[in-house]
Amino acid sequence: MTRTLLDKELQELDQQINQLGAMVDEALKNALDALRTGDQARSGMVIEADARVDSLRAAIEEHTIRLLTLQQPLAGMDLRYLTAALSIAGDLERIGDGAAGIATIILRMMPLRAEAASQVEVDSHLADGDSGNGPGPAQVAGRQEHHRGVSEASIMQGILDLGQEARRVLQGTMQAFAQRDAAAARHLWQEDDVVDVRYHLVRHDLMAMLAGAQAIPALQSDPRILQRATYLLWIAHKLERVADHCTNICERIVFIVEGEAAIAEREQE
Repeated sequence: MTRTLLDKELQELDQQINQLGAMVDEALKNALDALRTGDQARSGMVIEADARVDSLRAAIEEHTIRLLTLQQPLAGMDLRYLTAALSIAGDLERIGDGAAGIATIILRMMPLRAEAASQVEVDSHLADGDSGNGPGPAQVAGRQEHHRGVSEASIMQGILDLGQEARRVLQGTMQAFAQRDAAAARHLWQEDDVVDVRYHLVRHDLMAMLAGAQAIPALQSDPRILQRATYLLWIAHKLERVADHCTNICERIVFIVEGEAAIAEREQE
């Protein structure tokens, strides 16, 4: 295979990966819109579109393996790109699976939806620096506690905000891939911490609403709130995983540009 033909094939592969990134971002957008509005038709669209995501991922794998087979030995960066393309496509497909999973959960929640979000509000206290993933605020000495009201509506808004943050990281990741921007990729894999904090805050608020005596007024107001809260927690977890997959992609971007030293750097963090 001549260099000119190889460059053309690599460009086509690049376009396929960028297209896959755009497809999963659109799926995530539609899933979040369906969550906000309760649109069952839009949820169905996300689920149906997942088959196209899977098909494009398979086409990328076939294209990549064909190039690896026909073009040996390859120059260093070409080889790094082709081996990374397989894992990048896999992470993008799993983001698409997450969007389809959210859409499926939305459909399961439909029979459980109240006429309006529960208006029961409970007190949630959170210490400075606590993301909900460590000891309870009361056990953290020397840290200021913040008390705020938490309702189902505020939790839903927190999940939607988490989703927008996850989409922002995904879009930035695909831009870094398109531009082979290792510096941007390094910055973005630090952004995973921002998404983690948002996720743990949502989880903390859900636990606060349904913990101990505070659960009684909520359940008396709407006996299905516990089931909805469980589904909302699953949705939040799937959104948090989007950033994890983006972190993997960013690691591969740095690997493409800089080589094995990037893997060692990531493992030391």
